Amino acid sequence: MAKSLKSSTGRIVAGIVLVGAIAGLAFVIRSSSEQKSWASAEGTVRERLRSGKSYSVKVEYPLPDGTKQVATLSENGPARHPGDRVTVRYDLEIGKVVDAALADNDEAHWVVGGMLGVVILGAMFANLIAWAPKPRDD
Repeated sequence: MAKSLKSSTGRIVAGIVLVGAIAGLAFVIRSSSEQKSWASAEGTVRERLRSGKSYSVKVEYPLPDGTKQVATLSENGPARHPGDRVTVRYDLEIGKVVDAALADNDEAHWVVGGMLGVVILGAMFANLIAWAPKPRDD
C-alpha cells in the first residue's frame, strides 16, 4: 500500500481526500454555528412520522408576529411523541421561515464532524506516507 501511495496518482488521491475532508468539516462547523444563531421558539409535537428507518415530527410553533407555523422536522435526537414540548430553531427571511430544525439537532453535526475528523487523520497519515522522501539505496 505504501508503494502505491508514493506514485503520482496516489499522491494526488491522498491530497484530494485530505482537502475534501477538511472542506466537509468546515461546512459542518459553519452550518452548525449558523443554526445556533437562528431564532428559537417552544413548539408542540403534533405527529410523529416514519419514513423507512428514519423518523420525523410535525411540530407547531409560534412566530414573532403571533402566527403559528407547522413544519415537518427531522428527528435526530430522542424519540418525540404527540404532545411533547420541543424547542425549534428557525431562520426568517423577509418574514417567512426558510429553514427550521429541532434544537437538539446538534447531535447529527457532532457525529458527522467526528467522522470527518477521523477521515482527516487518516488522510493526513496517507499524505505523510505519500510525500515522505524515498529511502536511498546506498
